[in-house]
Amino acid sequence: MFTRLLLTAMMAATLAFAQGGGGMGGGGMGDDTGGMGGGMGGGRAGGMGDDTGAMPRMQRQAPFDTFADRLKLNKDQKAEAQTVLMDAMKESAPLRQQLMQSRVEIVKAMLGGASADDLKKTMDTYATVAAQVTGVETKAFAKVCATLKPNQQGKAASAFELMAGMFDFPAGGGAGGRAGGRRGRD
Repeated sequence: MFTRLLLTAMMAATLAFAQGGGGMGGGGMGDDTGGMGGGMGGGRAGGMGDDTGAMPRMQRQAPFDTFADRLKLNKDQKAEAQTVLMDAMKESAPLRQQLMQSRVEIVKAMLGGASADDLKKTMDTYATVAAQVTGVETKAFAKVCATLKPNQQGKAASAFELMAGMFDFPAGGGAGGRAGGRRGRD
C-alpha cells in the first residue's frame, strides 16, 4: 500500500513539474508576471508553456480581416468594404433567419416521417431563400470589386469564397457582427 502511495505521489510530482510555471493556472508571487497569478496563460506571452521558448498561441484572423488581406485592401478600401458588408448583413438578416427556420422545418419533416411532397416543398423553400442570400452576397461583392484597383482584381474570385463565409453566421445574434472585423472570439 505504501508503495502505491509513493508511486502515485511521484507521478503527480512529475506531472506538476513537467507542466512548468506558465500553463493554465498562471504564475504565483515572485515570478515574472509581477503579481498574484493571472488565470489562463499566467500573464505570459501566448499562454502556452513557460518562458523557455514555447510558441505563442496564434489568434485566428476575423473573417473580414482575412478577406481584406486576400484582396490587399488599403485603409480606405477596407472602410468602404466594411460598410458595404455590414449593410449586406443587415439586408440579409431576415433571410438568414428564414434559413435557420427552414433548416428546423426540414429536420422536423425528416424525423417526423413527412411525405416526399412535403419534404420537397420544405427543401424548395430553403433553396429559394438560400438563393436570395447569395444574391445579397453577390451584390455586396460587386460593390467591393468596384473599389478594387486592377492589380487587386486577380484575387477577387478566391476572396468571394471568404466573403460568403461571413454571411453563414446566424442572423439573430452572437456572431452576426463578425464581418466588421471583431476580434477575440476565436
